[in-house]
Amino acid sequence: MQPNSISSPKFKVSRFNPYREHLKTQITHTSLLTLKPRASLPKIQKNTSQISQRSEIPLLKMQTMGSPLNQSFLLEMDKVYCVWHSETGIVGGEQKKHNQDAILVQNMKNYQLFIVCDGHGSSGHLVSNYVLNTLIQQIEQGMQRNQYMLQYNTQLHKTVIKGAFAKTSSLLEQSTLPIIRSGCTCNIVMLLQQNIVPADLGDFQQEFQKESVVYCANVGDSRAMMVSRGIRGGLIINQLSMDHRLDVVEERNRIKQKGGTIAQLQHNGQSVGPYRVWLDEMQGSGLAMSRSFGDTQMQSVGVTSEPTIYEQKVRPQDLFMVIASDGIWEYMTNQQVAKFVYEKYEQQDQAAQYLVQQAQQKWKENDVVVDDISCIVVFFNQSL
Repeated sequence: MQPNSISSPKFKVSRFNPYREHLKTQITHTSLLTLKPRASLPKIQKNTSQISQRSEIPLLKMQTMGSPLNQSFLLEMDKVYCVWHSETGIVGGEQKKHNQDAILVQNMKNYQLFIVCDGHGSSGHLVSNYVLNTLIQQIEQGMQRNQYMLQYNTQLHKTVIKGAFAKTSSLLEQSTLPIIRSGCTCNIVMLLQQNIVPADLGDFQQEFQKESVVYCANVGDSRAMMVSRGIRGGLIINQLSMDHRLDVVEERNRIKQKGGTIAQLQHNGQSVGPYRVWLDEMQGSGLAMSRSFGDTQMQSVGVTSEPTIYEQKVRPQDLFMVIASDGIWEYMTNQQVAKFVYEKYEQQDQAAQYLVQQAQQKWKENDVVVDDISCIVVFFNQSL
């Protein structure tokens, strides 16, 4: 049964803060429910009326090409319990033909991958699927090539991820996909067990210690965040990725240095919507982000597919992660997202669908369209 006392949790914003402009607000409400240890939580039932598919196979992904996708998936893995959901957007009162979001969850021997891609432009659904499938192949190959050195050089994981992004971008540009005005975002979270090398190996008989680490790499405005239990109650939110938008000073400066124009759309003489990147002639609709895969016409003015990568250790107090397309974040704050997920902490198989439904309602209240909305919620095993 869902407790009533979790509807108004207390929030704190962690010092780990890659995107400072969006995490300054500290919200204080009533005291948060005392959390039960994970071991004492009720066993989640296999409720097929709530979840459309349940599987234990290593690779599960949502294919968004073809018919619209409105589905939930869940997967129990060694260290985490993962559930994800996607809803196709609505334009003109009707469901869109294509869901341009693409999601993948992959369970490997020593790590898990959680990926959300959000396409845009007329071929965005093709680009997001291409990037997702190519990126996972490149990461797997990089991990295999460097499997020995990865045991001793923990920073090499970042090199593997960055190289996979670069190779994926190169292969995309060599493909036959129409990407002049189409592209996608990508947010990937790698959760892995890595060795900690002892300071004194002695006679080399000492065993390596292990710790769980999260690496988050992002291009565009999809976002990932970690939610943890505070020492004095409440929830602590760590945003794991930076939104690559034009209100970020570093991003604006790069675009301007390359000769790009930054402006909002004009409607009846009024500036509306987010800032966008434009070529000098300011034709078309511009691009509402400063980094993406594809969008080759914008590369000359500083739009890049190079990711920002952040690293964070997983601690016993960490409760869950949310990785989602901007359909979740457009009209909801990090605090609201954390609250909605936590409301389903004891019905974890419902968390992703519930969060997407809340986001849909926000879109209907604030806009004439509803974007494609997709999210992955990863609940941590408290023994991590």
